[in-house]
Amino acid sequence: MNDTLRYVVAGILIFLIILLQPLYLEWLGYGPENIKTSNSPTVIDPVLADNAKKNLLIDANNVGLYEADLPGESFITISSELYTLTLSNRSGGSFVNYLIKGNDSEKLRYMGGYDDDGYFDPDIPVSLIMPLDFRCNPCIASYDDRREHYVYYNHPFNLVNAPRSDTLFLDVDDQVELTYQMVGEGNKVLITSSIVFYGNSYISDHMFSFNGIDHDISENIELIWRGGLRPTEESVEEDVQYGSGIFSQSGEVDDMQVKSVDKNVEREVYKGQTDWVAIRTKYFISALLVENPGSYAVLSAKNAVFGDRKQTPLYSSGIGFPSDTPLISSRIYFGPLDVDHISEVGLGLDATMNWGFSIIRPISKSVLWILKFMHRTFNLNYGIVLLLFAVLIRFVSGPLTKKSFESSQNLQKIQPELKSIQAKYKGDPQGLNRETMALYKKYKVNPLGGCLPILIQMPLLWALFIVFRTTIEFRGAPFFFWITDLSKPDVVFYLPFSIPIYGNGVAILPLLMGVTLILTMRMTSATMDKSQKPVMYFMNVFFVLLFNTFPSGLNLYYTAYNILSFFQQRSIRAKINN
Repeated sequence: MNDTLRYVVAGILIFLIILLQPLYLEWLGYGPENIKTSNSPTVIDPVLADNAKKNLLIDANNVGLYEADLPGESFITISSELYTLTLSNRSGGSFVNYLIKGNDSEKLRYMGGYDDDGYFDPDIPVSLIMPLDFRCNPCIASYDDRREHYVYYNHPFNLVNAPRSDTLFLDVDDQVELTYQMVGEGNKVLITSSIVFYGNSYISDHMFSFNGIDHDISENIELIWRGGLRPTEESVEEDVQYGSGIFSQSGEVDDMQVKSVDKNVEREVYKGQTDWVAIRTKYFISALLVENPGSYAVLSAKNAVFGDRKQTPLYSSGIGFPSDTPLISSRIYFGPLDVDHISEVGLGLDATMNWGFSIIRPISKSVLWILKFMHRTFNLNYGIVLLLFAVLIRFVSGPLTKKSFESSQNLQKIQPELKSIQAKYKGDPQGLNRETMALYKKYKVNPLGGCLPILIQMPLLWALFIVFRTTIEFRGAPFFFWITDLSKPDVVFYLPFSIPIYGNGVAILPLLMGVTLILTMRMTSATMDKSQKPVMYFMNVFFVLLFNTFPSGLNLYYTAYNILSFFQQRSIRAKINN
C-alpha cells in the first residue's frame, strides 16, 4: 500500500469514527433519549404544578396563618427602557413575567423568544420567566428534612404602599420601592419584604426581615429562585449546552449542568460561605446576591416539557441561612450576559460568562472590548466590525505568518536533498542526524520555524472562537443580504435529510471559507510531498462540514481572515521565487 492510499484510508477511518461516535455513546447509555411530546398546551414540572394548586403551602399551626384571612393575588407592572416586568404579591413580590428590551435604539434589542405555549417566535421580545402558577421568583422557603420536601412562603402578602396605578413607568433616573407584609394571627407582621426597582439597571434590591416566625420545620431558611428561566434560543441544543445552575463560595465559582433528558437532581447542597447563586441560559441570567454570605448553596434541576421541545432544563437555586436570621438583604441581577451590565454587579459575577481557560480569559475579554469599542465609537454594523477586526488581526499576526510561511517554503525546497540524506544514512541514525542538521544550517532553515508562530497565535485563535460563539452582542445582529443574525448559521435553504456533522441547513459562508482554504492550500503545497495532499484536502472538506453549524459571525471573520492570508502568502511566495 503506497503512502497516498494510506492517507486516504486514514482519512476515511477518521470520518467514520466521528460519524459513529454519537451512536456509540448512545449504545453506552450516554446519548440523549428521544421523548414523545404532545401537542397539548404547556406542561411544566409536575411537582411544581401540584404545589401551585395549593394557595397555602405553610403549616398554619406553625406560623399562625389561615387561608381564609389571606389577601387575593394582585399584580403590578413596571416598565423601563431596559425591561417590562409583572410582579405578584405572592412570596412578597415574585416575578411573573419579564420582558427584556435593551436600550440601544427605539427598536427592541433582544428579539426572538418562546410564547407561553412553548413555541419559538422570532418576532416577539425575549421573555425570561417560565409560565408557572408557582410564585417563587424569588421566595423564602424551609426544607423539611423529616419529610424531605420544601415548605414555601409563597402565598399572597399584603402590599403596604400600594401605588395609585397598577402600571408604573420608570425613567432612567427613577426608582420605585414596594413593601409587602405577611401578617399572622392578631395582625402580627411576620415577614416584611421590601423591593426597589431602578429605571437604568437590571439590578433590583430585595430585603426580607423576619419577626417572630416560630416553626420547627428546619434549622435553616432559604432564599430561593424556583422555576428556572424560560429558554430563549430556537436551538434546543444551545439551551442544554449553555444552561446551568451556578454558585460562588469564598470567591470560587462552580456549577451544575444536566444534559440528559432523564437525569433529575432533586436537591444538591453545597456547604460553605455562599456569596451568590445564579441560573443562566446561553445569553441571559438570573442571579441572587446576598449582602451577608449564606451558610450553603442549594441547586436542583429537572427536565420540563415545554411546547414540542424534547428537552428544557429547569434549574433552581437558593442560599441557606440559619433559621434565626433576622434579615436577608439581597440583590437580583436579571438580564443579559452583557459584560457592561454584569460589571455593575461585582462579586465576580462575570465568571458566569464563558471566557475560556484561565490563560485565555484576558485575551477573550480584550477581544470583546475591542469589538464593542469599534461598534460604539464608529457606530458600525457588527458585520463591518468583524471585517475590520479581521484586518486588524491580520496586521498584528502578519509578521508571524510571514515567518512561518517563509520557513515552510524553505523547508519544502530542501526536501529532495533531505530525502537523499535519509536514503544514504538509512542505517546510521547518528550520521543522519548530523547531516540533517548540517543541511539545515547550510540553508538557514529552522524545522520549527513553521510551527512556532502558529503555536504563538493559538491562544488568540481560541479566544476568538469563544467570543464569537457566545457573546450576546451578535445575537440578532444583522449584516447584509442573506446574513440576518450573526449569532446563527447563515442558512439559505434546508435539505430534506440531515448529514452527520454538517446538519440539514446549507450555509454560504462555510463554503466560501472552504474555497479560501483550498486556494491557500494549493499555493502552500506546491512543493509538498504528493502523498500528503489528500490529507490536506480531507481536512479542508472536514472544516466546511464542521463550520456549517457555527455562527455566521465566526464564519464571516474566518473567511475574511483567510482571504487576507491568501493574498499575503501569495505576495511572500512571489518574493521568495524572485
